[in-house]
Amino acid sequence: MTNSRTVVIDEIHVTVRVPADLPDDEVEAVRDALAADEFVAHLRRAVRNAFRAFPELSAARVSLTR
Repeated sequence: MTNSRTVVIDEIHVTVRVPADLPDDEVEAVRDALAADEFVAHLRRAVRNAFRAFPELSAARVSLTR
């Protein structure tokens, strides 16, 4: 048995929706943007900033994965 130093207490999921009639090339552009390193970096910074805004979260560790 592994002795973990942390436990998961919550998970937050982000759902991205596009209009059902959006052309395939535009849907692909949205997917490409979401997968881009630059977007993921922006998202990570936003999550870090949100956590820093709440001192009561200082003991929590957060990770962002795709």
